[in-house]
Amino acid sequence: MTVPKSKRNKSRFEVFHNMQAVQKELILYLMDDFGITRNTNLGEAQFLDLKFQRVINLCSDIVGDLHRANDLFVTNMMECEQRRLYQDKAIANCDVLKQELQSVIDVISGLNINKYKISIKLIDKELVLIKSWRKADIRLKKKLN
Repeated sequence: MTVPKSKRNKSRFEVFHNMQAVQKELILYLMDDFGITRNTNLGEAQFLDLKFQRVINLCSDIVGDLHRANDLFVTNMMECEQRRLYQDKAIANCDVLKQELQSVIDVISGLNINKYKISIKLIDKELVLIKSWRKADIRLKKKLN
């Protein structure tokens, strides 16, 4: 038995909602200086400023790629390939984001590493969600052929 359209629950596209959670979590860390209690080294401060900007840009790029991929209404193979490229860019940026966080952990002393576990888990979840979205698109691609 089907549910009438007016009585259906709103569907959440989990890829977007998870990325928003990642972005919020990282921005909170940025505002908290990556969990550093005090920063006495000027070089570390400059390094952190660069990383702050890099992390914010990567989050924005990921969100942008996800929106561009979702905005494509796939009706032919070219649009399917374009969507796949945007999904691939989002996956690559998620990996780069993890590497950026790892470089902060490696370089800066006095970090609370436990704070990063939540962010890394959210990024890993985002990677799984995007990859499963790609798998669903493969089935769509087969239907187009």
